Amino acid sequence: MKYDLIFYLSKKTSYCEKALKKALSKIGGEANRITSATTPVTLGEEVTHSLKLCPLTVIIGGFNSDYDDNLATVLSRVFSTSKLTLSNMRKLSCDSGAQGYIVRDKSQILLALPDSPAAITQMISDDLLEYMEEKLSSENEEQRTVNGERRTENS
Repeated sequence: MKYDLIFYLSKKTSYCEKALKKALSKIGGEANRITSATTPVTLGEEVTHSLKLCPLTVIIGGFNSDYDDNLATVLSRVFSTSKLTLSNMRKLSCDSGAQGYIVRDKSQILLALPDSPAAITQMISDDLLEYMEEKLSSENEEQRTVNGERRTENS
């Protein structure tokens, strides 16, 4: 499964990337594109572009800011104007108190994680990986069925 990684106001990018790669390798995760954003506007542009390319978009960082560019604030503004409901979102947490989010809409998952390798490792639990794999594969199965006829990836 391909994913796009966006670093947003992030530190420890190399360590975070390694932690993410290791965690997602359990479900065949492979980075498609790695980029960065330093403002809510560029983050929005990167996420929009990513959602066109991959079923999974991962944002790392942005939770430590005290300003309007804090990732939780940015996501809150975005989702307040969307059709997503609370059933589409789940808050992630870990022992350190760091926060993260997973948002699913149809065949897309957006995973927002803190810029802490230890928190990333803890948040991406086997249960979360199972959930992501199930949701992404069930949507892909539905997309491969056309007019009630089962199609393969190469059809």
